[in-house]
Amino acid sequence: MAKKNNPVAKARTRKVAPVKKPFPVGFAIASLVLVVFLGSIITYSARNQGLGDTSSLKYAQSQVDDLTTYKDLKRDHKQFALSHPDDDQVPPTGGEHNATPQSCQVYDKAIANEHAIHSLEHGAVWITYNGDLSKAEIDKLKKVVEGDPSRMLSPYPGLKSPISVQAWGQQIFATKTDDKRIKEFAELFTGGPQAPERNATCVGTTETGPLKVAPAPAPSAAPTAAPAPTASK
Repeated sequence: MAKKNNPVAKARTRKVAPVKKPFPVGFAIASLVLVVFLGSIITYSARNQGLGDTSSLKYAQSQVDDLTTYKDLKRDHKQFALSHPDDDQVPPTGGEHNATPQSCQVYDKAIANEHAIHSLEHGAVWITYNGDLSKAEIDKLKKVVEGDPSRMLSPYPGLKSPISVQAWGQQIFATKTDDKRIKEFAELFTGGPQAPERNATCVGTTETGPLKVAPAPAPSAAPTAAPAPTASK
């Protein structure tokens, strides 16, 4: 029988003192660097979802006859009225634009290029028409747009063809509303691989008419040199 004062028995019941471990500074720094690195990748991917999807884009482009494409379009935000189009596009399919997108819906008046381009950057398809179309023909175009949150329709004064359809860097012109390419284009490029910020919202302004901001500031004139002092006699 073990003795009551057995030191071994007492040691077994004694709580072990906690071991103080140094804070893993190196591990914490490495984890922080990894989080920042992954965050930058996710942010870049979110802002440029369509830029690397070249195979899908080539496929979409191959499905639409007489498609015109534009590359290397600017994406800067400008808060004043801009001169469009870039690269002789009418209507424009990309380029510098306003920071507020145009809400995707049907408009019975012209909308500002600066807002429309921003929606194209987000994956919208923009159908435009000139004054040659009848109400019945316009109603057919409305059916392509209505019910889709990433499509919009508006008149475009001075349009060289009765109808044009735009996505970011992509464009077709049509003379009749029953041109099958209109629906094909809309289905392929709505939220498609061409959009630099695909699936971003197409909700913004619903204003019509020219951009309602001040024009770009004029360059300041060079200061006039002060006349040389005349020496007094």
